[in-house]
Amino acid sequence: MKRVISVLAILSLLIPLSARAVSISNSLDSPLYSVSYYGRFADVFANPAALPLIETETGPFAVSTVFSDDYDASLFHSQPLSMLNKQKWDLSASFIADYIALTAFYGTAFDKYSDDPSLYDIRSSLRIELDMAYAIPHFSFGARISGGNSMIRQSKRITGFFDIFANAWFSPFERESGSESFDVGVGFLFYIGPFSLGAYTGKVITLEDNDIYLGWDAIGESTTISASLSRGRFTSEGDLALFRPRLSYSITGFTSDDALRTIEASAELTFQFLPSSSATIAVSYLETEHSFFLYNAENGYVGVFLRGEWEGISATLGVTFSAVEPSHFAPYVGLSFVS
Repeated sequence: MKRVISVLAILSLLIPLSARAVSISNSLDSPLYSVSYYGRFADVFANPAALPLIETETGPFAVSTVFSDDYDASLFHSQPLSMLNKQKWDLSASFIADYIALTAFYGTAFDKYSDDPSLYDIRSSLRIELDMAYAIPHFSFGARISGGNSMIRQSKRITGFFDIFANAWFSPFERESGSESFDVGVGFLFYIGPFSLGAYTGKVITLEDNDIYLGWDAIGESTTISASLSRGRFTSEGDLALFRPRLSYSITGFTSDDALRTIEASAELTFQFLPSSSATIAVSYLETEHSFFLYNAENGYVGVFLRGEWEGISATLGVTFSAVEPSHFAPYVGLSFVS
């Protein structure tokens, strides 16, 4: 209990510093996540089918906070508050059972005006996600129901450090029209030996123009198929494997429109020191607007991430940068606790 209280106290201090990169399509586009990965609780957020396949004993509660922004180094000395660009602060809390998890996500995002860099639109969003899954040998099936909306504080002037918190937490806000969301998604995982194949469709049913919508276009745009190879947690002799590599290749967006297609290749190496203690280094290449078999580095992003875990507590540091303009980069800092 003391450890839970300590972690929550740390998280409360880090919330003002937490966010996600917006140069990438979403927060799961990092080397540490893949639709075909399983074994950790965090894998559930990429594919709900991973829920019954968590390798370590998990308690009923998890909480995390994340920081990131989107920077252009050339603007650091030419704009006020250049370190506050497209920042987000995110906090999530999950309640976990054997085959079900309920998660609440709360986030605050800053969007700087291009014509006046001291003006920002500030959005606060809330989303609830229910994940359900069931597994049989070599196969797991999962479903997700999620929905939420956001509030907005428009044209807020920020010229100093204290203005950030005053506008984010205490200034008047209004409901953002069209921000409502509702999605039903499904996913599966097939795993045998070192190989796993995963698929997830995020919008089997979705909310479009305030109406429930089911269509092949939404299904195709939100479908990810991924394959991965990984070493097992234990050696053939039953000992904990010190080195545990994983490789993954994923494609998102099965439509005729290349602008909606994304590919990602990622690799990670985990050092398992103890059953509850490990360190991971991961790298990835992600490309947006991808044409099949035609790679364009101008649409590419490279990610480098480090993660350390100890007794249910994990800390993550990472950076994603443009493959052709390294001065355009997005840092990432995360802290999480799984009871």
